[in-house]
Amino acid sequence: MQLRDVVLPATAGGKKLFFIGVGSSLAAQEFALQLNIDPKLCFADDGGAAGDALGLEKGIKTMWNPPAVENMMGRNDETSLKALGEAYKSAADKIGFQKLAPEKMKDTLRQGGTFVFRGDELLLEHYDGKVGDNCAIDDILKLL
Repeated sequence: MQLRDVVLPATAGGKKLFFIGVGSSLAAQEFALQLNIDPKLCFADDGGAAGDALGLEKGIKTMWNPPAVENMMGRNDETSLKALGEAYKSAADKIGFQKLAPEKMKDTLRQGGTFVFRGDELLLEHYDGKVGDNCAIDDILKLL
């Protein structure tokens, strides 16, 4: 189950979902194209200012987490993993790896998070501590 496949349809009717990732604005646009997401919903945090402001984890210590990787693999079947790999390869082939990745390679060591708001009210706050330590999709869906 992919987040975009269940959450994007659930956000119809005026609800908004935004994707923010490390890298350039060109990479964010290509991400949207490759994964069939409206580009107006995708933003780049080139340089990591948003990640720093949110207090997202970063550094080499966050990159190895076998239990979380096993959980991530359990959420994805071979078809979805292959599609993700093909989308990444296609994006790298189209705009080049250097334009796909953040300008500073250390920014690739940043983890993400999930934040759900209703207006100004924070309903859900999840910080990924390590690779694959993502918020449960069901937790997000309960709030939509």
